[in-house]
Formats: sequence, structure tokens, C-alpha cells
Amino acid sequence: MKGCPFCEIDRERVFYENESVFCIWDGFPVADGHSLVIPKRHFSSWFDASEKEVADITAATAICKEQIERNHSPDGFNIGINDGEAAGQTVMHMHLHVIPRYERDVPDPRGGVRHVIPSKGNYLKNQEVEHNDAFTILGGPDAPLLPKLLADFEEASRVSIAVAFVTKTGLRLIEDKVRALLDRGGELILITGDYQGFNDPDALRDALHWSKDYGDSCYVGFFVTDSSRNIGYHPKGYLIERVHSDAVFYVGSSNLTIAAMENGIEWNHRTEVSKEQRDLILGEFSKLRNHRCTIPLSEEVIVDYESRRPAISVSLKAEEAGPLDQVSEIKTPNEIQEIALEKLNSTREEGNQAGLVVLATGLGKTWLSAFDTNEFKRVLFVAHRDEILAQAKKTFRTIRPESKLGHYGGGVFDQDAEILFASVQTLGRERHLNKFPPDHFDYIVIDEFHHAAAKTYRRLIDYFVPEFLLGLTATPDRTDGSDLVELCGRNLVYQCDFHEGIERGLLSPFKYFGVGDEINFGNIPWRNGKFDPVALENAVVTSTRAENALNQLKEHGGSKTLGFCVSVKHANYMAEYFSDAGLKAVAVHAGEDSAPRKQSLKELADGSLDVLFSVDMFNEGLDVPDIDTVMMLRPTHSK
Repeated sequence: MKGCPFCEIDRERVFYENESVFCIWDGFPVADGHSLVIPKRHFSSWFDASEKEVADITAATAICKEQIERNHSPDGFNIGINDGEAAGQTVMHMHLHVIPRYERDVPDPRGGVRHVIPSKGNYLKNQEVEHNDAFTILGGPDAPLLPKLLADFEEASRVSIAVAFVTKTGLRLIEDKVRALLDRGGELILITGDYQGFNDPDALRDALHWSKDYGDSCYVGFFVTDSSRNIGYHPKGYLIERVHSDAVFYVGSSNLTIAAMENGIEWNHRTEVSKEQRDLILGEFSKLRNHRCTIPLSEEVIVDYESRRPAISVSLKAEEAGPLDQVSEIKTPNEIQEIALEKLNSTREEGNQAGLVVLATGLGKTWLSAFDTNEFKRVLFVAHRDEILAQAKKTFRTIRPESKLGHYGGGVFDQDAEILFASVQTLGRERHLNKFPPDHFDYIVIDEFHHAAAKTYRRLIDYFVPEFLLGLTATPDRTDGSDLVELCGRNLVYQCDFHEGIERGLLSPFKYFGVGDEINFGNIPWRNGKFDPVALENAVVTSTRAENALNQLKEHGGSKTLGFCVSVKHANYMAEYFSDAGLKAVAVHAGEDSAPRKQSLKELADGSLDVLFSVDMFNEGLDVPDIDTVMMLRPTHSK
């Protein structure tokens, strides 16, 4: 059906299919391994499925469970059907969720986990499915509010928040959960105000961005206090309506600030509420939203608030905000970016419509593109990984706070966005390209431009006719002989390597150790421009080589190491060898027995993991500043 995200889904996301259905990993998972079973035929209700479709859906659900258990170790599963005919559903294509649950994925594993299918005989810990929390006070370092709140967001269908104060870092604490909620068709109501002039106008603009990005699904209200009638505004309440369990209501002393959510001494009560209690609370939110002092937040409202905002107590602001809110974001180009921006302006003045900029990793290619697009209304940013697109979106949001940002790929198709962040795997297909006129975008950014010789990129580059196209890369020298500069009109605008970046103090210096090993690479066959993969794997998967790597790491390395491997077998072997030696090590790859990607990166960053071995996962577009050691355990052609 035209316009249905599940009828037009990117088939490259499919990991299993049978005659009636296909299975994909959820683009906005509530837990690691969350998957969807989607009928190929478009129908809205479970009761419209044929007997054959019901049988195929059931079989696919079992396959999902097996796949999840290969990659993860869940303690149970939630199975949920999204019926398009049910109230509140925004996707009218019936689909089934297979959601793995973990003992510690919420502070109390029983809270909110219902209709549990025990996994691997693990029945007793999931037996109590009708649990309600006892009376508890949340707040402060011993029992912070934030973990509970974020856990309840996971299955939310609508979240209503009324708080007096919001800060930029407070909003960031919940932003990923808010966007996941809205991306899956949920709703958000956020009402704050001008009480005591505390709220920073830039924080209000961050909240306004949510409303701009999601339209009617996200309402942000602003309560203008009325001193003539002694009407103030000081509520602190959070109502979370959940898909598979009762609504949850938080009420107490915590505003939406980092201090109140994490470390400040606060008193908050969390309770699961009945339908009648939920309706009563919703009635109060409705009264507040329709109050004569509440108006929809807009740029005009923020400007007016700025003009009359009083000077407020620094102690009050510090008490509510916390130290991180005093740190301003970088909004000006560094010296390398300044040079590149001048070169880009000059090349356009000379009449060039495309150009390539080569900057070493860490010098801010994405920031450069955001700065350079400022004078262009419609911008397309193209990359091949969701992580790159997500990071780019945050960067552009900082530089261009007034623009409407959108996503194209993974079932989300925001065609009317002013700045569109697109997956090349999706937009590079002819049927998606044809949804846009060739001159739709004024400026196109192609990130990781060393991939641009691929057919998907070439199709996109040949189709669109922007005023300017910018190619960005840190590695311009391709080993397949393709001429990247040719794709940018033979116009290399600017180049800065990592040596210059270090000399200018913009990149960290590093120590490089070239370590010999037992392999004679001359004996490994060379086929189609690379080493024979089977022969190479056999050469590197040895205990002698693993022992050498371990000894070198102990002698030269740090405490947070990323190791690049030849193959899945090689990564698994290295992780097992290092684990047997007493280190905390995992392997992350595209295989079924991979450790969870996001969780592994998080554990590496926080120090609970020593070494992460990977295969073709973290070669580019990765921003993990905590890493202090890289082990190259495979041949590379890259300088």
C-alpha cells in the first residue's frame, strides 16, 4: 500500500522471510534484539489474517526467538501485536513485536513485564506478571529518578510532562527515548513555563525542535505566569501511558534538569495507576493545556520571553541545573574548518558546483558541512550507516536550530524536511529517487565519499542537480583505482592530514608500534585485489599470534582497546583467547553469535569491558573518545 512504511520497507533489513511474512530488527528497539514480524500482505487487524498467514507468523515468531537467543541471553520475552484497528495506532499494517526482556533491563525486572514467554526454562523469575511497585521515594544518588523513568519510556505510547524548569542537559537525558517514542508513532506533551525566568531560551528552543520535527505528535506548551492574579507555575509530574501494562505516574520535586534527575536530593513517588486514575490525571493535563495562560511554544514566544526575562539568581540556576548545564556548546569553526570554509566559498564564486574536502578523522568534517550549508535552504546529507546519520543530525541541530530536520530510511520517509538525513541504501534506489525532483535540494553532502564509486552513490549523484555537492572523506586513496576527485568535478577544494592536525593542536598525538609476527604474507594467495579470505583466516587464527597480540597489549596498550579482525571466526577466537587470559573481551560482528553492538560499546566506554574485537563494524563514522588503544590484527591498505 502506497505510503505504508511496512509495505515499502528496505529489504536489506530483512533477516528472515517465509511465504507470508518477513522479519526485521526493530529500528527503535526497546531492548537489544527487539524484532518485528511483518506480513507481506497489507491488512490492519490480526483477525484479517488467513490461516496460512497465522501459521507463517507463528513460525516466524519462533525463528525470531531463536535468532535473539543466538545473539543475546534474554531472561524472557514480550510478544505484542500492533493491531491497526486499535485506538491510538498510527501504522495501519498489522505487525508483531518479539521483545527480549533482561533481568536488569528495568530496575525491577517484574515491573511492566507482562505476558512473558519464559526463555531457556527461566520461568520462576518471570512468574509474577501482575506486580505493582511498593511505595518508594526516588531521588538523589542512592535512588535516582532517571533510570526508572527511562525504563518506563521503553513501552510508552504517550508521555505527558508538566515541569516548571527544563535545561539543555535535562532534555538531553530523555531525548533519545522521546525521539524513539515519536518515531514509533507515540505522542509527547511537554508543558513548561516562564516561572522566575529560570528557563534558558536555548533550552526552550531544544524542546521546540522536537515539536518542529514531529508536528502534531509532539505538543510543547508554555505557561505564562500571571502576576496580577498571583498565578505561578511550579508542577513536577510525569504520566507515562504504556502499551502492554498500566500507566505510570511520577509526582514529586524533580524538574527536567540533570541535577534533579540524577544526583540532587529530591522526593518523587512512582505509582502504577488504574484506568480511572489515569483518566483523572489526563483531565488535569487537559485543563493545564487549555488554561488561558498556556500557549503553544514558538520562536516568537521564546523571543518575547527573552525580551522580558529578568536577571535570575546564579545560585538558583546552579542548584537546579547542575554543573554540566554551565558548559556551552561549540558553535564556531576551528581554524582548519575556517580555512576549508574560505576555500569552499571561493570555489563556488569561481562557478564550481561540486568539490571534495579531505580532512583527517577528528578534524570535524560533519561540523564543516553544517557550517557551510548555512546559506542554503534545502540540504541532503547522505551516509551509509545509521550511526553516522544520527551523529550528523545532532551536529546540524546545534548549528541550524531553526531548520526542520528529517530522516529517510529504515521505514521513516520525511520528504518535506528542510535538512534530510538519508541512508544511501534506501534513497539510492530508483523508486525513492523518483519521489524528489532532481533540483529538490540546494546542497548535497556525501559523507565517507570514498564509497561514492559504488552504484547506489553514483545513481544518487547522477540524479540530483544541486547548487553545490560536497564530498567528505578522511581516506581519499581508493585501492580499486576509482577517481574520487572525478566524481566531484575534478575539484579538490582542501586537504588536511592528521600530521597537520596534530601540529595545530586539534588532534591528539599517538604512539604507533609496528609488531612483527609469524605470518609470511607472501605465501597467501592474492585474489581479486585482496588476500584470499580463507587462507588469510587460517593464517591469523593461531594461538601463537593471539599470544603475541596479548603480550603486546600488556606491554604497550591501555585499558580500553578496539581490535580489528579478519573474519567472524578470527574475532570470536581472539575474544575467547583474551577472556581465557583473564581480560573482559567480546566480539562484535554481523554473525549470529555477536555480542550486542551498542551495549558492548557502552561497556567499553564505562570500563566494564577491556577489549572489543570487531569485523567491518567500526571502520568509520565512529565517535568513542574513551578508546585509548587500537589493535590492527588484519592487513589494511589504508594509510
